[in-house]
Amino acid sequence: MADSAGDNPESSTADNESGSSDRPRSAADKERSRQLSRQVSGKEAAKNVGRGGRQQSQRRPGQGQRGQGQDQGPGGRSQQRQGQRPASGRGPAPRQAPRPGSQRPGGRRPPARRPARPQRSRASIYIWGAIGLVIVIVGVIVGVSQTSSPTTKNIHYTPRPVSATVLHEITNVPLASYNAVGTGITGTIDAPTVESSQKVLTKDGKPEIFGLFGEFCPYCAAERWAIITSLSRFGTFSGLRTMQSSPTDVYPKTQTFEFNTAKFTSPYITVELLELYGQDKSTGSHPVINTPTNQELSLIKKYDTTSGTTRSGTIPFSDWGDKVIFSGASYNPDPLQGLSRTTIAASLKDPSNPITKLILGAANYMSAAVCYIDGGKPGSVCGSSGVQAAAKALKIKV
Repeated sequence: MADSAGDNPESSTADNESGSSDRPRSAADKERSRQLSRQVSGKEAAKNVGRGGRQQSQRRPGQGQRGQGQDQGPGGRSQQRQGQRPASGRGPAPRQAPRPGSQRPGGRRPPARRPARPQRSRASIYIWGAIGLVIVIVGVIVGVSQTSSPTTKNIHYTPRPVSATVLHEITNVPLASYNAVGTGITGTIDAPTVESSQKVLTKDGKPEIFGLFGEFCPYCAAERWAIITSLSRFGTFSGLRTMQSSPTDVYPKTQTFEFNTAKFTSPYITVELLELYGQDKSTGSHPVINTPTNQELSLIKKYDTTSGTTRSGTIPFSDWGDKVIFSGASYNPDPLQGLSRTTIAASLKDPSNPITKLILGAANYMSAAVCYIDGGKPGSVCGSSGVQAAAKALKIKV
C-alpha cells in the first residue's frame, strides 16, 4: 500500500483502521492515526481556502455518497460513525470544518464551490457592469461633444463704424454740459494721480498721451466714453468703431468703442491709444493683439499700478504727459448696463443725467490734464469752469 503518497488514501486508511492489513502497523501508521483523531483549528481550516483540488462533481473511487456513513446527532447535525474517516470535504460544505485526514497527502483541497448561485450572481455583475460602462461612455461622449462644440456664439462682437449721429454727439458735447457737471458727484469718480516732479513726456515736439486698453474689458468700455469726449475738445477722431465688453465678464456687454483702427489728430498733443488685448476666446482668455514699444513698456512699469500695490499692467491705463496718471477705471461701469450707445450718447446733452455726470466728470479731469501739459490751449477749453473745477481738485494750475 502507498500510505504516504497513494492516489486513494481513504481506502488505505480504512484497511489500517479495520486491521485487514497483513503487516504490523508501523510508527508512521500510528502517527497518521493520531493525526486523524486531532481536532482541526480555525487557522488550519483557513489554509484550505484557495488551494488546488477537484471540482465537486468529480468523486474519487471509494468515496461514499452524501449522507452515507453518518448519524444524526443532537440538533440534527451530522456526526461521523465510529470507525470511519471524516468526509473528504467535497460536495456541499459541511457545517463543521473537515479534519486534516480528509485531505490528500502532499496537497490540501479548498472548500467546495457553490455551484450555481455564485456563477449566476457573477454573470449578473458582469452584465450590470457592462451596462454601467456603456452609460459612462455615453455620458463622456455627450460631455465632450458639448464642450468641443463651438462655444464662440455670441462671444465675439463684430466692430462697425460709428454712426454719424452717435459720433457727433460724443465729439461735440455742449460746453454747458461740461460746466454744469464739473467734477461730478462726490465719491463716484476716482481722481487721477498728479506727478508734479516729472518732466512732460513729448513726441514729435508735442506732449504725448499714452493709453492702454483691452476690447474684452468692461472697465475700459466705460473709460473710453470719457477719453473720447475729452480729447475731442483738443482734436479730431477718425476711424472709430463700435465695440462691447465681454458677455462672460463682469458688467457684460457694456456698449463702447474701440481704438484699434482709430486715429487722432491735434495741433496741441500727440495721442497713442493701444488696444493691448482683443476679445475673449471661448476658453475665457484674451489674446494680445498689439505690442507696446519699449518706451511704452517702461511707462507701464513705472506708472501703471493698482491702488496700494506695485503690480503693473492694470487696464484701463492712461499717461497724460507723465504728469497726470489714470490707473484703472475712473468710474464704475454698472450704470451703463443695458443701455445702447445711442441712449448713452444722447444723454450727454443732459447734465442732470447720472450717466452724464460720470462720463463728463471724468472727462473734465482728463481735459484739465491736457491743459496742464500743453500750456493751457485752447483757452476756450482750459478756461472753462468745468476744467477749472477739475484742476482745482487736482491742485494743478492750467
